[in-house]
Amino acid sequence: MKATPRVFVTGLGMISPAGAGSRAYWDGLCSAKSLFDELTPLYAGMKPGALGAWVPDSAREAAVSSSGIGAGAELRMAEIFAGYAAKEAIQDAGLHASDASLRRAVVCVGTSDGQAGVVEEICSGASDGAGRFSSADIAFSVAQVAGSAGPAFAVQATCASTNAALSSARDALISGLAETAVVVGCDAYSKKNIIGFGSLQALGPKGCRPFSRDRRFVTPAEGAGALVLQTERSLRQDQQPYAELVAAAISNDASHPTAPDPAGVEMCHRRALDEAGREASSIDVIYAHGTGSRINDAIEGAIFVDRYPQAAVTAVKGTVGHMMGAAGAAGAVAACLTLRHRLVPPTVVDAGEIELDLDLVTAAPRPVPDVRYVQNNSFGFGGNNAISIFGRPS
Repeated sequence: MKATPRVFVTGLGMISPAGAGSRAYWDGLCSAKSLFDELTPLYAGMKPGALGAWVPDSAREAAVSSSGIGAGAELRMAEIFAGYAAKEAIQDAGLHASDASLRRAVVCVGTSDGQAGVVEEICSGASDGAGRFSSADIAFSVAQVAGSAGPAFAVQATCASTNAALSSARDALISGLAETAVVVGCDAYSKKNIIGFGSLQALGPKGCRPFSRDRRFVTPAEGAGALVLQTERSLRQDQQPYAELVAAAISNDASHPTAPDPAGVEMCHRRALDEAGREASSIDVIYAHGTGSRINDAIEGAIFVDRYPQAAVTAVKGTVGHMMGAAGAAGAVAACLTLRHRLVPPTVVDAGEIELDLDLVTAAPRPVPDVRYVQNNSFGFGGNNAISIFGRPS
């Protein structure tokens, strides 16, 4: 039987509420501080004081000036964020747009809101809708940055979008469609998104507190993360991969529009482990979805307690907020950096307020010198579930 090609992560890129670049993101996570600000109320019934997390102006300006996707009023911030993160990841991998390995690269973008700003402008009468409308335009822009004429497409699976994109890209590389892929998760500030969460009473004056007894609110955020994937055959001798992508499993239980289904979430965990060929006991670190909402954390945390008691758990949404379709990218980039630095950044909660008996990393980064496998969870509305697992390269 022909061996399944191994897929490695060779480049990372990030723009987030912590700033521009994967280094700023990692430093922000390790700071153990929440990067939240007050939201401007968008409608009469929206309570003031609700918190969000936005890309700083300096990072936004850096993305606009150096995203590599050109200029023009038709470009949207999600597109610009995606281009910036992709460009950093490609450079981090030691590649460039004219590199032969990128000419037929698969480009896969995961996004929840996509080009939602266009719809908002049309509805408000501020625009006639001319210009770039489709979420696929984001993928085409990333392909431009990569210099790829290969397949380019967008995946929209709510907050599970980036892990779903990783699954599609990994399948493409394993099937032999290409030897390289550029995967990006992105979402920008969206009034539709804020109003939607507001109508669900999910926004408030307290920031996201994953797995805390008094958790209550989601903290919406924006940004983009990117990963360059390469098959083992395409690696150069001078490249040092961050990780091996050993699994990227998806499922959709379609049980409820907003509430997660325990059986569906559990099934996705089983699929990811089966795809990786590992047992739950092999997982050393988990980047939880950890939205800070009552039911989501209770269901996810119960699985950790039952099946992963040995794993160190952390949740980045307590620091940078919930980046929606880019949430899986935030976890994936951090998972790869954990394998590189052998360090787990903390969740921004106090140890005494943890509701469940799980090993949640708090207060300060925790060294994990023997880390081998890191799991990255993302779950979304409509029963979308997606989990990626990264292994230490060998």
